[in-house]
Amino acid sequence: MTDFGNYTLLVVDDDEDLRDILSVTFRKQGFKVLTATNGVEAFDLIQNKKIDLVISDMIMPDGDGLSLLEKIRMRNPNIPVVIFITGFSHVSVDECVARGAKSVFSKPFDQKELLESVKSSLNIYSFKKLAF
Repeated sequence: MTDFGNYTLLVVDDDEDLRDILSVTFRKQGFKVLTATNGVEAFDLIQNKKIDLVISDMIMPDGDGLSLLEKIRMRNPNIPVVIFITGFSHVSVDECVARGAKSVFSKPFDQKELLESVKSSLNIYSFKKLAF
């Protein structure tokens, strides 16, 4: 069984409730979770902490998700980034992927699909024990 505690996720969203829900969800799975309220705060954490994957909202004050994605790609292109996008975004899913997002989810999203995307992005594969 994989020890998810070896992985640190950064959840970036200006919506406190969603940030808390995602933090609790991933901590229950065993991940270490850091949070930021915007892209500027998130990039500061990325420069000072070991981050394995970033989950970011697209539209935020003080540094949107696309700007954050571009800064991450310049600093460390190996950090997978999962982006949340809403119907109000001026950026399409295809553009996010073209700029380096590993996955893109529309709000509202399915938590199980998000977890699977995170595990896949980190090359974490869980196997059930087979009984013979």
